[in-house]
Amino acid sequence: MRKMLLAASEDLRVIMIKLADRLHNVETLDALPAEKQQRVARETLDIYVPFARLMGLWWMKRCFEECCFPIAFGAQAEEWRKVVLQRRRELDGARRECIRTLHRVIRMPVDIELSSMTDYELFLKCGGDSRLLEHTAMFDSILIVPKDSDASPEVCYLVLGDVHGGFPVKSASFRDLIGQPLTNGYQGLHTTIFLSHNHQLRVRIQTKRMHEYAEMRKYSSWMQDKDNDLYRALNSLHQRYLSHDQYIQELKNDVLKEKISVFTPAGEIVTLPAGSTGIDLAFALNPDFFSRLTGVRVNGAEQEVTRPLHDGDTAELIMTAQNVPEEYRAIWRQRAATGNARGAMQEEAEALPEDQLMEEGRTVLTHECQKYRLPVWWMLHLQQVQQKLCEACESRDFPTLLRDVGTGLLPAQRVIKVYSDILSRPPSLFLHLLKVLNLLPTLRVLNPKATLVQLEVSSEDRPGMVHDITKCFADRGVNMSRFTAYAIPPKDALYKIWLEVDDFEEFSELYDALLQVPSVKAVLRVK
Repeated sequence: MRKMLLAASEDLRVIMIKLADRLHNVETLDALPAEKQQRVARETLDIYVPFARLMGLWWMKRCFEECCFPIAFGAQAEEWRKVVLQRRRELDGARRECIRTLHRVIRMPVDIELSSMTDYELFLKCGGDSRLLEHTAMFDSILIVPKDSDASPEVCYLVLGDVHGGFPVKSASFRDLIGQPLTNGYQGLHTTIFLSHNHQLRVRIQTKRMHEYAEMRKYSSWMQDKDNDLYRALNSLHQRYLSHDQYIQELKNDVLKEKISVFTPAGEIVTLPAGSTGIDLAFALNPDFFSRLTGVRVNGAEQEVTRPLHDGDTAELIMTAQNVPEEYRAIWRQRAATGNARGAMQEEAEALPEDQLMEEGRTVLTHECQKYRLPVWWMLHLQQVQQKLCEACESRDFPTLLRDVGTGLLPAQRVIKVYSDILSRPPSLFLHLLKVLNLLPTLRVLNPKATLVQLEVSSEDRPGMVHDITKCFADRGVNMSRFTAYAIPPKDALYKIWLEVDDFEEFSELYDALLQVPSVKAVLRVK
């Protein structure tokens, strides 16, 4: 894989040849043993599907997904297919009526097509949670193309006016990708309409030329452009020394992940992997910005640099001459999404004293344990637990593990996952005995449905403190069911907060945001 991509960083036609070869393999999967079928199917979904998407080979991407999803996920895929089929039947009548209405309200001849997502696309988008299929805007979309082959881009705006005149429109859903095309050349108008109070439908409007370009790019010119996103991402990947596992992880996270477009106040478009933060934006604009970064202003509202950006956001970096507290940097090193930003921060951290890096690693792991309500003492003091952690995380010893977490080289989430497995399934007789004697706690997992969580936030008692804390919740749309403040003489305060969260990642990101509020001393999950 690495050799192939190294060659592709010089000539993207190498990927085309590899995709064609994989297509043949997928079409003949039935001839392989079951175990190899599953391995090939998983690899195809993880690596080759994103490459087909990046190259604009939508027909090949669909073929890969439809062939490999049932093999890779087995019974889970079959159950998912039934749920999706049932949901489509429920929506079908209203959507067919919508197409008939659109033909009436649009004052020119147009082709209207309902574009169906594959089961695998929906599975990824919903994270395998069938309850999210209730959000109808996730389901498929409508494509409107004027019949006139020579239609100008202005015609798309006329069609948009007719669509908006015939249906209620979801506010803030409109995106003008004709006036501001994506960096890969894609153009179109995107909007979302309501068919009923709880039925939304995404609409795309393109001329025939725009649609043909989106479906089948001009490869001869695109592949020769050494400045396109794929060339740059591959070259960046090969400039760093990475182990095989790190290489595959960076490939998935940086090169193959879906992209978002973020705008600067000056109108510059920056393409980043989905899930990128203000940290990644700063590094993409200019690596020198990173040392002075303190925050980011997104769509006019100031927020933490660790909060994920979204497609279409306008983001402005907030910088200062003052140094950012090092404890913030430790969180940033865990939250950066792109390999370039992580690599730069890890290199910067290498210059710090060994003791400081170990302390930062200890602090980060303590925070992660508190998010799950896992005991910190067992991890930091019980030698048998530390030994198992080091074996699973491939660290020489526990101080090295702490140091690697402190530099950001080792993801804290990986350590916590191993730790929770140790507590739930003790690998040694000694640890098993501790569990039998109820001396080992069990893992508390957040309910995937709305869950009540209680936090205690300790801070300095200063003007504006309540505003700064509650802003973290309001910005994320997280509901606080109860908020109590206590003054602790002489100059401290304690805030007890009950909140409702939908999933753990949402809670984890909120927890990190609270840690970055100025004057906050500690955040503790109580229940």
